[in-house]
Amino acid sequence: MIANDAAPAAPPTPIRRVPGYPLLGHLPSWRNDRIGLLMRLNGPHADIVEVPMGPVRRVIMVGSPALANEVLVTKQSPFVKAAGFTTFLRPVLGEGLLTSEPPVHTRQRRLLAPAFVHKRIASCSGMMAERARLFISPLRDDESIDVADAMMRLAFEIVGKALFDAEMVGDAEMVGVALTTAMESMMGFFESLLPLPPTIPTPANLKYRRAVARLDEVIYRIIRRRRAEGGDRGDVLSILLAATDEDGSPMSDRQVRDEAMTLFLAGHETTANTLAWTFYLLGRHPEQRRRLESELDALGRDPTYEDLKQLPYTLAVVKETMRLYPPVYMLGRRTIEDTRIGDHLVKANTPGIVNTISIHQRADLWPSPETFDPDRFLGDREKHLPRCAYLPFGAGPRICIGNHFSLMEIHILVATIARRLRFELESSAPAELEPLLTLRPKGGVVARVSLRG
Repeated sequence: MIANDAAPAAPPTPIRRVPGYPLLGHLPSWRNDRIGLLMRLNGPHADIVEVPMGPVRRVIMVGSPALANEVLVTKQSPFVKAAGFTTFLRPVLGEGLLTSEPPVHTRQRRLLAPAFVHKRIASCSGMMAERARLFISPLRDDESIDVADAMMRLAFEIVGKALFDAEMVGDAEMVGVALTTAMESMMGFFESLLPLPPTIPTPANLKYRRAVARLDEVIYRIIRRRRAEGGDRGDVLSILLAATDEDGSPMSDRQVRDEAMTLFLAGHETTANTLAWTFYLLGRHPEQRRRLESELDALGRDPTYEDLKQLPYTLAVVKETMRLYPPVYMLGRRTIEDTRIGDHLVKANTPGIVNTISIHQRADLWPSPETFDPDRFLGDREKHLPRCAYLPFGAGPRICIGNHFSLMEIHILVATIARRLRFELESSAPAELEPLLTLRPKGGVVARVSLRG
């Protein structure tokens, strides 16, 4: 007797629908308490749910590592970037890595990969430490500063130097305002019952366009200057300007602009937020701060790239910060064909969200998940986590191309700054969350400087 090649697939398990308000569904909570909503929707017993977002929109929310791994890694081909995400983000990022799809995405990622090899990343560490020292030098004991704003400016300077070999101190305030305006506008689109594309000249869209124009002014100015000067400075912009298409023609200014803008904005916004949240958590947890300072004091000097392996607790602090406050707290996708994940069938053209912040706080993965516990990332404990249980940079073919660069930068900056000073929080109240495209501390992190020796 010959056995059948395969048993027929079991019928799919229906995805549980989480009802909300009549007509509006969960849209009011999405607008007013997005993080709270994300935390309520998924959990150990709600790995995937269907969430109404208005009278016609239905969003699939994925909240387990196993299903996230299918969406982002093993079955990622039918999951493309969410349509709303690309429509409203494209005026800022164009056809850069964050918004493009294969084959454009595959080609551009291959083109940019040399900029993020180990040797090139390590070569930036000295510059990063020096910028941290320059940030520290004018600070005075008991001076009050907004740590979030300070970290945004510091990360802005570093990304400008590392990616474009350009001094951008004079542009920091204007770019910061324009970036915030652009992100607020984009989130306004996602929160709207009837979002209107950026091409329609509504007051909100016109404000958005003006913000994009200010960002373009900075990037195009750098591109024009570098084309005129010529030469390879060993930075990312040099790679972009030297790149050629299949027919041998160089990339247009627009193509260079799209990739440069993507790396520029993603490269400083997420880093700055992680730095701010790190110093906020250290300010609220004196025992963990003492352990970090003890490790830094034992080193006895400002760290170099080679010293980072001697600072495992500092790195664990950074990683635990990104668990509690992931810089990108959700990942938007859309199916282009009927796709089965786990026991569930997701129909074509269904928008979906990988609920990163909820996965990062599942009690079945992270004991006492709301506790700040850097020990979770010491030794080999991280290796024993399920795939996609920890997603600060995403996963799969679309994982952040600058993840190693960013992690090294944060490691260097936290170590250099914390060795020389402390930030004493001025308020004991928990920080409010501001979930734009990234997760910011609302109102900043106001603290007093306490110099260490």
